[in-house]
Parts: sequence; structure tokens; C-alpha cells
Amino acid sequence: MSLALCLLAGRAALRLAPFPELHAFRDRPAGFALHDRNGRLLRVFPAQDGARREWVALQEIPAGALRVFLLAEDRRFYFHPGVDPAAVAAAVFRNARAGRTVSGASTITMQLARMIRPRAPGMRGKIREALDALRLEARLSKNEILELWINNIPFGSNIEGIAAMSRARFARAPDHLDDARAALLAVIPRRPALFDPAREPETAVAAALALSRRAGLGLEEAALIEAAADAAPGALTELKHPFFAPHFTDRIARMKNEAGIPGAARATLDLDLQLFAERRLASELLLTADSRITNGSIIVIDNFSGEVLAYVGSASWHDVEASGQIDGVRVLNQPGSTLKPFLFAQALEKGFAPNDVLPDIPTVFGMVEAYSPANFDRRFNGPVRFRVALASSLNIPAVYLLDALGVAAFEEYLVALGFDSVAASSADHGLGLALGNAEVSLEELARAFAVFPRGGLALDLRFELDPPGGAQNRSARRVMSEESAWLITDILADEPSRFLGFGQAPIMRTDFPSIFKTGTANQFQHILALGASPRYTVGVWMGNFSGETVIGRTGSSIPALIAADLLKALESRNPSPAGFPLPPRAGSLREALVCSLSGMPATGACRGVAREWVFADSGLAPCSWHGGGGIGGASALGFGDEAAWATQEWMEAEFRAARFPPEYQAWLAERFRQGTVAQAAPGAARIRLPVSGAVFHFSHSLPPESQAIRVETSGFSPGARVFSNGAFQGLLGGSGVFVLPLRPGAQLIVVEDENGRDSVEIMVY
Repeated sequence: MSLALCLLAGRAALRLAPFPELHAFRDRPAGFALHDRNGRLLRVFPAQDGARREWVALQEIPAGALRVFLLAEDRRFYFHPGVDPAAVAAAVFRNARAGRTVSGASTITMQLARMIRPRAPGMRGKIREALDALRLEARLSKNEILELWINNIPFGSNIEGIAAMSRARFARAPDHLDDARAALLAVIPRRPALFDPAREPETAVAAALALSRRAGLGLEEAALIEAAADAAPGALTELKHPFFAPHFTDRIARMKNEAGIPGAARATLDLDLQLFAERRLASELLLTADSRITNGSIIVIDNFSGEVLAYVGSASWHDVEASGQIDGVRVLNQPGSTLKPFLFAQALEKGFAPNDVLPDIPTVFGMVEAYSPANFDRRFNGPVRFRVALASSLNIPAVYLLDALGVAAFEEYLVALGFDSVAASSADHGLGLALGNAEVSLEELARAFAVFPRGGLALDLRFELDPPGGAQNRSARRVMSEESAWLITDILADEPSRFLGFGQAPIMRTDFPSIFKTGTANQFQHILALGASPRYTVGVWMGNFSGETVIGRTGSSIPALIAADLLKALESRNPSPAGFPLPPRAGSLREALVCSLSGMPATGACRGVAREWVFADSGLAPCSWHGGGGIGGASALGFGDEAAWATQEWMEAEFRAARFPPEYQAWLAERFRQGTVAQAAPGAARIRLPVSGAVFHFSHSLPPESQAIRVETSGFSPGARVFSNGAFQGLLGGSGVFVLPLRPGAQLIVVEDENGRDSVEIMVY
């Protein structure tokens, strides 16, 4: 009885005595293997201390492989208390007979104790190791000891644990280890330099065969030779050292290290789609190298779950000359016109409507910091409906909207959509923000673009799959009204409405519902495309990380082609549900027939009529640009039938019959378009150009008579008087434009007639 109590007391003392080394050992960081959504290995990361060490649960290791290791190292593991007296006695006998140490008696628990706290040499160290083994047995279950040991066995080559070694030698996860490969691994720890099949395959096979015979495993030599062949340095290289999607996998590793989260089981990435995206980018770059387009990035998102399905950070991670290790998905670049859908969405939220007419005429915005944008083709289209202005990506209407909404308000809207980069640079934008002078990332663009097919709901990106039974991380945060999201989607999907800016644009035509938006940085350093179907969103950037200007063309159709091909591949495998764009909320929008020119409800005198969505509660007056009433003589077109309307002969008749607002006077006259201009309301006549505060430079190297200022007016009648610093200069012509000689110094320009008077002050240096 007293002996039993002593044993219990001793075990309690061993269990309760401090053992900080054990806690530190169990907390050692482990690397991890990252798989794609379908279980294919993407990359293996070492532990933070540099060791190739992974953790695998004991139940994930085949019973046969565990049996091999137990028979190789400690066949009575489950029956001894940490020290095996029978093994000690046998070792003493063998060593005494040989006259030297030829056999040890270390159990698995003693080996683990030595890993946790390396022992000093000699008998004293051996005794401490045995005591530590007893302490482990008092604290941990047998399976906990076995799991801790098998995950930390040193195999040499900076590899620790069965999981890392199985992958390094046989390109297999430990749950796929067979007995032959387990035997080849089990003999390595005794003499890593001699028994490693990657170094000495013949010796390793002989050692494994001896183990099999000694332990009664029944392994055939041929099976061991075949298994050892997989360990050869040149065998299964891609599987042993996978390096897929390096920017994506690097990002996950950083996220996990920062959060202190153990290794991931599955990433959201689809390796097949990833490789397809990489190939498509590489093939296009081969054709564009002469244009200094040497790099590119792609991100593909599932709109329903936020899962990132493909992530190409650069054309090649290994291309040092092209800075291939830079992650282009996260790099900040000017996005060009890809910001316009968000600007037009905010305009809808602030009271604009799809049938509103926006001016596409020469315009100077601002005063001291004057800004005069132009369209890409250097043409001015006069009055353009809101729908057409966005679908055709016209610049001046976009700046007009931003000027009306306010730069600060649009910046706040972009930040709410997830553009954190805009918040960091909000003081630098001005009205150029409408054309994309802010620097944003491709990730931010794609994530925000997905808001449109999501009906105005924000999207949280996900890089790892939820564990079985885990909750889907789907954001329900509303950042845009359903109506605005639906209308922008409808406009971007409206092929005829983009005819004015893009012509037929066959690249953007797909067999499934889709929307696209392209963009070019203002100095042509970068070209981008965003594309979306109901289920997927794709973002593509192309250019170079050095910021060199693309030569000869903007080429935004190139990334658009890649985006379209990726959407086609996705839709062919897993089609989006029907009903895109998402239907608007019942009663919030209604369909109306509007004049193609004025956007107002059409009358019998409007020859071009289009169907348009308007807000249900909007009270619209009939078209005031054309006379007559009712819809009787109108020719009704479908949504955005701009291509058909613009090519009809009766377009000229439409212009002749129209009475344009005063601001279109110069545009009509100087482009030889027929049509009259409505008289301005009393006091509404104004000088459109130049703006007050504008600064001009007088060149002394040019003849004075060849230097002049264009004075453009709105609402003044022909014959209105023009003055400069009080001196009469002449009379306005029918176009409302006057050419004023440029003279150094301050100039007060005045235009007046019976309709009113307006003045601006400029400076000429």
C-alpha cells in the first residue's frame, strides 16, 4: 500500500513540477501547406524560424505508417511509463558483449524529452532525460506524446516532422503514406546522411528492408526501390516544391503570421483558373512588348461569396528586370475612366436621372485652378443623355457631374465603396478625379465594381475557405441604392449606347449578361479593364511597374479581351443565374419614351425616340426642344438605340427642328449643324469662356496679331457688344464667339446686349 502511495505521489510531483520548456516547445511555430479550393497544393511555407516543419493531427496519419514508426523506434511504446526497463536491460547486455556502445534504449518519450530539452553528455544527462520522459508521461497521454514526437522528428536537411518530410521526399501529404514510403522515412532519423533516399537510395532501401524483416512488415524490395525513386532530386519537382500564385500565397502567409493563426487547409483560389489567367496575360504581353506593356495583374472574384478565385500579381514572379515580385493587384495606379461608373452612380443618388442631358462642349471648370478636359477623340458631341455619356465614357460630361456634386463628396463616396487609398490622398485630386487622377489599386476597383451586380451591397473579399460548417462572410452593408446599382448595370450592359464612344466594341459582346468598363491613365502609363457577369467580377491591369508611357495607343481593349475571356471560361463552367441586371424594386422606376436629343418625354415632333428608365416619382415636362404634342409621329427605338438613331438621315431634320439651350450656340454654329438656339432668360446670358481668374501668356517671339483670346458666350444675341478694359472691341457673330486680341496686363472683358451683361477678369503675362 505504501509503495502504491509513493508511486502516486511521485507521479503527482512529476505532473505538477514546472516544465516551461514543454510549453515553449509546444508553442513553436509551424509552417503550413496551402491548397487551392479543390485540394491541389499551391505552396508550402516553412515555419517562421526557417525550419521546414508542418503540423498534422495524429488521426490524419495512416495507421500503417504509425505502426511502421512505432516498430522502428519503440514497439512497447504503449506499455512502458516513459522508460522501457526491458530495452535498457537488452542494451546493457549487447553493449557489454560488444565491449562498446552498439545499442541505445531510448524510447519515443525519451527522444521527445531530448528534443524539448537537449541533454548533457554522460550518465548525468541520461538520467535527466529519463526523468523528463517520466514527467512527459505524467502530463500527457500516449497519443499526445506520439503526436508531438512524430511532428518534430529531425530528418536532417532542416526538415522536421513526418508531414514536411513526406512532402519533401515523396510529394505526398502524410495521409497518403503507404508502408513502403513510411519505412523509408522511419530509418532516416538514425543516420540522416546515410539513410536519406534522396542522397543514398540504395543504402536507404537496404535499411528499410532490414527494418521490414526485423519488424515483420512484409515489404518487398521492389516496392521500396520504386518508392525511393520518387525521392530522387529530379523527381516530382513541381509537386515537392510547388510555387503557384506566389503573390496570392505570400499574402495569405503574411495575413496568418500577423494574426498568429495556424496553417490554412484551403484557399479560395482555383488553380485551373489561375493558370488560365496567367497564360492569357502572358500571350497578350508577347504581342504588346513593343508598346512598353511588359507586365500585368488580374483578380477574379465570386460576387456571391467574395472568394478570390484567381490572383495574378505580375506576369512572372521570377522576372527581376520587370520587378516581377511587386504585387500589381495592390499597387496604386491611376485608373482612368474606370472610376466613372461610381461617379455616375453617386449622381443618380443625388438627383440626376438616366434621361438627363449633360453638355459635351468645350468647357473650363473652376476659376483660379481652371480645368479644361477633352474627350479621347478630341470631339465634342453637344447635348448627350446621361446614359450615353457613361456608356460611351465621355470625359466632359463626367467632369460636369463632379463639378456639380463636389470633389469632397465624391471622395467620401469612393471611401464608402472601399477605396481607402482615396482617403489617404484626398487633398490632391480636384476635378481630375472624374477622369481617374487618384491612385487606387486593382483590388479596390474590382471589389467596388462588384457592387453593381450585387445590387448595391458591399463585398468583403475572402482568401481562405470557411471550415466545414463555418459561416459565409458575406457583407450585407449597403453602399449604394438598389436603383442606382441597377441603372448603372443596365447602362454598362447597353451595347448601342456605347456606340458613340466605342463603335461596335465586339470584345464587350458576350453570350451571357455582362458589363465592362475600361480605363487609361492620363499619361497612358496604365491600361485597365473591369468586367462582370451576375456571378463573377474580373479586374485586369496592364502596363509596367517603372511607369513608362505606353507607346502608340492606349490599348484598353487588350485587358478587356482578357477580362471577357475569363468571364467566358467561368460562365461555361458555372453559369450565372438568370435575371441580370437584377430587377429594380417594384414601383421605384418606370419606363418612358423620351426624345433621343433632349431626354425629355417625347412629343409628336421628336423624330428620334428612345425607351428610358426614369424614377417613378419624377414629374417630367414634355420635350421643349421640339414643338408639337403627343407621341404620334415619333419613331420609337429600344433602349440606347443610339447607333441606329445617329446614322439615320432624319437626324439632320431632328437638329433643324430643335431649339437648343443657349450654351450650345457655339457648338452648333462652329460645326455647321443646323438648329436654332433658345433665347436666354432675362439676366441669364453669360460669358462661358474664358473664366474669371484665368491666366494667359503673351509670347514675344510671335507676332502680336497671331495671339488672341477666344471669348465664347451663351444667351447673347448676334450683335452683342464686346469691351476690353472699357474699350469697344466689336460685335458678337451668330455663333456667340468673339476673338479678342491678346495684350499683356489685366483685362476686364464685358459683353452686353438687351438681354443682359456679363464680365470676366483675366491676366495676361
